[in-house]
Amino acid sequence: MSLKSSLDAFRSEFLEKFPADIAATMQQATDRLAQDYATRKVLQVGDLAPDFELPNAMGERVKLSDRLQQGAVILTFYRGGWCPYCNLELRAYQQILSQIQAAQVSLIAVSPQLPDQSLSVVEKNHLGFDVLSDVGSTVAQAYQIAYELPDELKQL
Repeated sequence: MSLKSSLDAFRSEFLEKFPADIAATMQQATDRLAQDYATRKVLQVGDLAPDFELPNAMGERVKLSDRLQQGAVILTFYRGGWCPYCNLELRAYQQILSQIQAAQVSLIAVSPQLPDQSLSVVEKNHLGFDVLSDVGSTVAQAYQIAYELPDELKQL
């Protein structure tokens, strides 16, 4: 099953568990976030990626520019181990990790969670790539992808 199919199936099952008004609130927040991102100035092909250095799940420092000296890098951001959508994505990356590595590409996942929580994500999902901790979301902010959870979702 493709990642999109897995995400769509999970989303459908997930939303069925909630009353219609709560599901509508979640959908409205998703729609607003999509509209916001449509107008953001995010990195484009050819832009210079902001460099950073963050700890991985084992506490070792990983610097993007060092990885880029070794070749291309796939950089993915995820919300945290609590996010089922994110875990589906990370497992999908793990399934194709051998193909990514065969192309001499590094894969790095970045989350605002603490290193101990990143270690739990690595262990739970059996990940063979670096999972970095961006506590405070400074790297996500530099990439213009950080966002504040809407109050109505915080309440839910």
